Amino acid sequence: MIFANPAFLWGLLALAIPIAVHLFQFRRYKKVYFSNVDRLTVLQTENRRRSNLRRWLVLLMRCLAIIFLVLAFAQPTLPGKGQLLRSGATVVSVYIDNSFSMENSGIDGSQLEAAKQKAREIVAAYRPGDRYQLLSNTMSGEEFHWLSREEFLDAVDALQIAPASHKLAEVASRQSDFMRQSGAANRHAYIVSDFQRSVADLSDFPSDTLAYFTLVPLEGVAADNLYVDTLRLNAPAYFVGGSVTAEATIANGGSSDVEKLPVKLIVNGRERALATLDIPAGGSAKAALRFTIDSAGWLDGCVELTDYPITFDDHYYFTLLAGERINMLLVNGGAPNESLGKLFAADSAVNCQQAPLPSDLAPFNLILLNEVRDLPSGQAQALVSWVEQGGTLALVPPADGKVEPLNALLAQLQAPRLDRWLKRPVKASAIDYQSSLYQGVFNGASDEMEMPSVQGHYALADQGSVRQTIITLADGSALLSSTPYGEGRLYLFTTPLVAEWTDFIAQALFVPTVYNMALYSRPQPSVAHTLGSEMPVYLHNNYDPSGKPPELKQSGNQALLPDIRRAGNRSVMMLHGELSADGHYLLGDDEHLAFNYPRLESQLDFLSRGEIEELVDGRENILLVRNAAKPLDQEISAREGGTSLWRWCLMLALAALAGEILLLKLCSFRSKK
Repeated sequence: MIFANPAFLWGLLALAIPIAVHLFQFRRYKKVYFSNVDRLTVLQTENRRRSNLRRWLVLLMRCLAIIFLVLAFAQPTLPGKGQLLRSGATVVSVYIDNSFSMENSGIDGSQLEAAKQKAREIVAAYRPGDRYQLLSNTMSGEEFHWLSREEFLDAVDALQIAPASHKLAEVASRQSDFMRQSGAANRHAYIVSDFQRSVADLSDFPSDTLAYFTLVPLEGVAADNLYVDTLRLNAPAYFVGGSVTAEATIANGGSSDVEKLPVKLIVNGRERALATLDIPAGGSAKAALRFTIDSAGWLDGCVELTDYPITFDDHYYFTLLAGERINMLLVNGGAPNESLGKLFAADSAVNCQQAPLPSDLAPFNLILLNEVRDLPSGQAQALVSWVEQGGTLALVPPADGKVEPLNALLAQLQAPRLDRWLKRPVKASAIDYQSSLYQGVFNGASDEMEMPSVQGHYALADQGSVRQTIITLADGSALLSSTPYGEGRLYLFTTPLVAEWTDFIAQALFVPTVYNMALYSRPQPSVAHTLGSEMPVYLHNNYDPSGKPPELKQSGNQALLPDIRRAGNRSVMMLHGELSADGHYLLGDDEHLAFNYPRLESQLDFLSRGEIEELVDGRENILLVRNAAKPLDQEISAREGGTSLWRWCLMLALAALAGEILLLKLCSFRSKK
C-alpha cells in the first residue's frame, strides 16, 4: 500500500486518547442495603458482563473511527501492475507546444486546441491537492511556479501561439530541474507536441530516474512550405555608392518542385532587386540580390516571397548602417610609404591619417605600424589593450634587424616573434583563399595568378604563439600571418612593403589584402537577430547601463525598456522573451535592429508514432501514450493501475462513528428500561 501523504499517519497516535479514557474511567457506586440479595447477585453479574462487552465495542468503534479518518487524510493507494506512484507528494509538469506548427489543422482540428484538451485530461487524472506546472515555448519566469488545478486550467485557456521554438530535450531538462527543486516524491512530466522532426531530439532526453516523461504525440499533417531560410550580405563595409549582394537561401520543404519562384528585395520601402528561382522538392536555392547604396545612414531591408497558407517565414528582415568611414592610422618609422599612402588617398570608405602614435587610440579601427623601430613600453601596452578591446593592428617590420621593441609587443599579443633576417629571393607558394581578407574577392584558386616574391624576409619563432598563415612562401615560412587576440586581431608581414624587398606592392593581390584589413577592422552590427534566442544582441551605439535604457519600439506595438549591459567596450541587449513580432525595431532615436522568427518551425515534417517508439525504446523513464484517441485521464489510470482507497476509509470512519452512536443509544435504552 502506498500513501500519498504519509505524514498524516502520525495521527494514529491519537488512538491513545480513547484507550486512556477507557482504562481510567472509574465509576462511583452507591451502597443500598437489602434483606435478601441472592437474586440480585446473579443479576448484577449478568449486567456487568454485558456492560463490559458494550464498553469494549464502543472503544473498538472509536479506535476504528480514528484509524480510518487518519488513513483517509494519508490517502492510501493499492498499487497495481505498472504503478508509478511513490509515497509522498505529487507534482505534474505539462509542456504544451505552442509554436507556429501547432497553428495547423490536424486530424482533430486545431493542433493547439487539441493540445489544450489533452492538458485538461492530464490534470483530471490526478488529485486536486497535487501541484501543477504549465510550460510553453515562451518559458517566461511566470511559468516556473507551481499552480493549483484551477490556476493551471486558467493558464491553459489563456495559452496562445508564440514565435519561439525549443528543442524537446531542452524542455525535458527544464522540467526535470524544476521538479527536482520541488522535492516531491512523485514527479510526472508530460510533453504534448506534434513532434516536429527539427525539434524532436528524443535521444538527448535527461536520464532522471526519479521522474517520468510521458510523450503525447498529436497527429501532425505535413504541408508544403517555401521559406527564406538564411541571409548573408556579401560586403565587408557599407558606403554610399558601394554595391551589396544579399545572398538569400530559399528552402522548399514540400514534396514537389517549384519553378520560377519570384524573390524580392525591399530596401527602405522600395523594391531594389528581383530574382526567380527553380527549387527542387526538399531542396534549396540561393538568390543573389544586388543593390547599390544610394544614401547614408540606416537601411531597413527585407527579402520576401509569396507562399500560402504558411506565411510567418516568407520574410527575412535585415538592417545595415551605411556611410560611416573607417578610421585608420598609418604610423611610419622612417620615410612615408608611397604604396600605402596612394592606396588610401581620397578613399570614401577609409579615413587614413599619417601621424605618430597618439595617447588615445580609441577613435581608430586600424593602426598600421610601418617599419617602426622604437616603441616605448607604455605605447606597446596601450596597443595591447586597444587590440584586446577590438582594434585591428597591422605590423610591417624594418629590414635592418632592429625588431626587439616589436618582438616585445608581439610576445604580449601571443603572436610569433620576428627571428633572423633571411636575405634571399623566394616566391610565394600558397594563398589561404578562405581567409576573411579575401571574402568575395576570388571565386576559387587560380593557377594563372601571379604569386608575389620577396628578396628578403624574417623567419618566425612560433613557440607559445598562435597564428594563421595567409600567404605562404616556398620555403614554408610566412609572408603574411594573422593572430587573434581578445576581440581584435594582428596582421604580421615578414618583409617591408617596398620595391627593394618585394614585388607584392605592384601586384593585384596587394590592394584587396591591405584594403580589406581596413574594411574588416570595424565589426559591422549584426544585420539580423532571431526572436526567442538567448544570445546577447551586440549594439552599434554605446549606452550607459547605469542610466535609463533607451526605448525599443516597433511601429504599431507598445515600446519597452530593454535590459542593456556592458560586455568589454561594447553594449549588449539581453532579451527575455519580450518581443513577439518579427520586423524592424528602433532602439532609442537612431539605432535600427531587425528580428526574424526562428526557422525551426518551417520544416513541417513530423515523427511518426513508430519512429518515436524506436527512439524511446529501452528508456524506462520515458513513456508513450498508447491510444491517442482515448481520454488521457483514463489512459493514465489504466497505465498506473492503482486503486485509491481514501473514499472507502472515509466511509468506514463514518460507519465506525455510527456504530459507536448505536451502541451508546442501546446502552441508554436498556438502562432506562
